[in-house]
Amino acid sequence: MYRVILFFALISSLICCNKEEEDLDFSISLVDTFPLIISEFQENIVVKIKYQHSEGYIGFSNPDVLSLEIKDSRLVNSDYFHLIPLNPPSQSLSVKGEIEIEIDSPFILGNENIQSESLFYSIRIQDNNSKWSNLIETPQITVNR
Repeated sequence: MYRVILFFALISSLICCNKEEEDLDFSISLVDTFPLIISEFQENIVVKIKYQHSEGYIGFSNPDVLSLEIKDSRLVNSDYFHLIPLNPPSQSLSVKGEIEIEIDSPFILGNENIQSESLFYSIRIQDNNSKWSNLIETPQITVNR
């Protein structure tokens, strides 16, 4: 009888201690984007985002893993970048903070007759469990010749 009670106690503790994926709090939000009007090839765009992850699984120690996705609204494909780990190896700690992303100066696509063009960036982050954060978008940015 003692073994049965011990078995059920062990099973119930394992069930109670497992964190459901639905409980995972992983989100990003836009803090600021500047400048919003630029001359092509002259200024980089700075995007500040807040992040929060309940287990701290943001960033990878392997520099070949690209977990930051940035997509220019004018283009079909996204660009991907590496984020360094925010937690010590093998640690699961809740993290939150800000990341400042500097995007190389955009330029006008197309022919020389176009004097200005508008775009925005879509950004998201992938965690170590291959789960993507929510997608955020910058305000409209105007690029002038």
